[in-house]
Amino acid sequence: MKDFFRLIACLVMVLSVSSQSWGNEIGRRLFDGFVEETNPEWGEMILDGPPDDSGKVRHIYLDLKGADIGGVRIDRITVEGYDVVLTSPDTWGTESADVLSVLSTNAVAVIREKDVNDHLKSKEFGEDESWNNLNLDFSPGRVYANGYYLADLKLFKLNILIEIDGTFKVKEGKQIWLDDYRLKVNRAKIPDGLTDRAMAKIQPILDLSRFIFPIKLSQVVLDDEKATVESVRAPERFEGLRFEYIKDTEKGDSSPDHEGQN
Repeated sequence: MKDFFRLIACLVMVLSVSSQSWGNEIGRRLFDGFVEETNPEWGEMILDGPPDDSGKVRHIYLDLKGADIGGVRIDRITVEGYDVVLTSPDTWGTESADVLSVLSTNAVAVIREKDVNDHLKSKEFGEDESWNNLNLDFSPGRVYANGYYLADLKLFKLNILIEIDGTFKVKEGKQIWLDDYRLKVNRAKIPDGLTDRAMAKIQPILDLSRFIFPIKLSQVVLDDEKATVESVRAPERFEGLRFEYIKDTEKGDSSPDHEGQN
């Protein structure tokens, strides 16, 4: 009888180790996909337990530094999600682990002034009429911008300097727009028609809809160096199955290097 109980205990231990190993493996595959999508400099993911066979995760925390979202470097983005439904785990590794639905998310993103300007310099705004050398300058609560706008004035085109004094506003929970702004050309007001056309070319300034999670942000806080975009509630880190990634910047190697921990 003692041998029987020892056998049962051994079987339970083997099954527990096997389950933990499977949880680490499936969690690592999920995190690998997130890292591949965003190419961060550093990242951390925490799960309250491994995804089930259908791809559902009850509670997840994702923290990324230096991630690329839609061609923009995001200094840091942190997301907490509940009841996240993803594509089938059978496809992870050969296809991306896409988020199909989520009950709720809490998020905060920090975007540096320098990274926004680097993105604007590399972006084309319009064809017949277009912006060039657009530059943003952050200050507490306000944004000052200036750039040259190539305007089509029917008989000829004119490259005019436009100055913008405004602020940032969140639209649709994931886009950042210039709002409450005034535009000037050579320190004089410009016609409304040209103003509308010029602003339509650059809105939204940033679009986070390409992020792997469907986030819903509500406000922007500005200071001299950065914009912090927040949801109503802040994401909270918790203890669980943890994975970490650190990019090897010396070798230029961005291949995953993760560690699963309980």
